[in-house]
Amino acid sequence: MREDAERMVGRAVIESMKRSVQAREVFRKMLGEVAENLPEIGEAPAVDVVDSPEEVVVYVDLPGTKKELIDLGVTEDTVTVKAKFERPSGSYISRERPEAEASRTVKLSAEVKPEQVRARYENGVLEIHLPKLIVVKSKSVPID
Repeated sequence: MREDAERMVGRAVIESMKRSVQAREVFRKMLGEVAENLPEIGEAPAVDVVDSPEEVVVYVDLPGTKKELIDLGVTEDTVTVKAKFERPSGSYISRERPEAEASRTVKLSAEVKPEQVRARYENGVLEIHLPKLIVVKSKSVPID
């Protein structure tokens, strides 16, 4: 059913719904029960994954949280990030940021060494460096 919802409203709308509480409520009313299968707001922070010969680097946008509220888990082929957010109380005029927590699991393009992972959180972006288990270096082969 999630595929039906994505076909009906398009991928761009799904992404905007993840980032806007008001947009999500409007689309829930429009789509009815199809909307039940849409991703929850804040469940998937934006992620960039960069592959190089020696490592995979994952950048996760987590603005508005503290380093102490981020949980990072790594296996040989996945990265899981969970973050909690502290939101000010009061009457909101607009609310688009995740309400309580966000999480994201990313399948990696290569196996990595979990024990050698380095992570840094700065300016709202979590940067994770994952050294590859097997570094494949290209070898020049003469052609006959």
